[in-house]
Amino acid sequence: MIGLGRMRPRSAPSGHGRQARQRGAISLLVAISLTLLASLASFYSARSVLVDRLASHNQSQAAQARLAAEAALAWARAELQRQHASSPTPPVWGPGTGTAPCPAAFSGPRWQCVALQPPVHPGLPDAVAQVLAVRDLIHSPHVAQLLASASLKDGTSRAQVQAQVFTPTVAPAPPHPNTAAVVLHGCALAAKPSTQMAASNGTANTGASTCPTSTSPTSPGTCSPAAWTSVLGDISPDQIRAWSEAQSRNGLSTLSQPARSVYWVDSPATWSQSLGSSETPVLLVFSEQACAQRCPSMAPGVRVVGTVVLQTQCQDDRARAWHAGHIEGQLVVASGLPELQVGSRIEARELAQAPYRLPWPAGMDARQVQRVPGSWREGGP
Repeated sequence: MIGLGRMRPRSAPSGHGRQARQRGAISLLVAISLTLLASLASFYSARSVLVDRLASHNQSQAAQARLAAEAALAWARAELQRQHASSPTPPVWGPGTGTAPCPAAFSGPRWQCVALQPPVHPGLPDAVAQVLAVRDLIHSPHVAQLLASASLKDGTSRAQVQAQVFTPTVAPAPPHPNTAAVVLHGCALAAKPSTQMAASNGTANTGASTCPTSTSPTSPGTCSPAAWTSVLGDISPDQIRAWSEAQSRNGLSTLSQPARSVYWVDSPATWSQSLGSSETPVLLVFSEQACAQRCPSMAPGVRVVGTVVLQTQCQDDRARAWHAGHIEGQLVVASGLPELQVGSRIEARELAQAPYRLPWPAGMDARQVQRVPGSWREGGP
């Protein structure tokens, strides 16, 4: 029989071998860590480059939107100038234009808002721009606030700019107007003894011009607007009519807040509505059409605080036997005033700023559209 020899146990690794294997594992971990760090560094470097590119792209898009908004603002100003140069009553504010809802900062019937659509800028084909023109129909119908906005077609960027411009919608009134209770163009004939014409300063007839020597008061073709210009200056009847119609279309009335301030009347019917107050006087004009035969009288008991104008075209008969109601302020007649009906009362009195006296900076050419200094800024209203 073959005898089984004793099995020799496996010898334990030596200390030198264990150290070698440990060093190998550490080296592997270090290599893996370095690889991860390199990968992270590469990732963050690529991410930083991408963020920089995105920021640069966004900045470029924002610049395009702003340039488009500024171009739209410049176009709107030029468009206003073009319209005012071709028409005394530019269509931008007329009926049938692109009326639009006003922003929250311009709430109420005093504000008129019109949307203008500028053409696509050839250098910025991806931008869509629009302009909103806003004006205050009570205190500053000659100032348009232009709110221009532009956005890129992909919706990634939007910009807004705005500025105010003076426009020749209403010309300046004279700096030193005739302030008499009654201002006439022609002869002031004696009133009937029973006629009441009172003035707080005792000079109700002061300011009536003498009979003109160069023109005939009975010739409509040669009638000079002397009485009108002495009070209203370069403001034209067309401007007053357009202003009055704009206030009416926008919902201003005697009951609105604020109340309507300008009334242009073409109807020959007797006027029966009281208007104005010491704080808010009005301008009431009976037009050539209303006075075609004889100017419509004001009904007894009617009180108007402000300025009343009769466009009689130098025809005294059109103002004959006219009833003034109770006027506190001023009566302007484009002819003589042969007589007043019994019960008429005209008082000259100190009033607040007349509605047609608008703020125009000294030295400004009121025939041109001009930007209001310091009004340009970025952002919405």
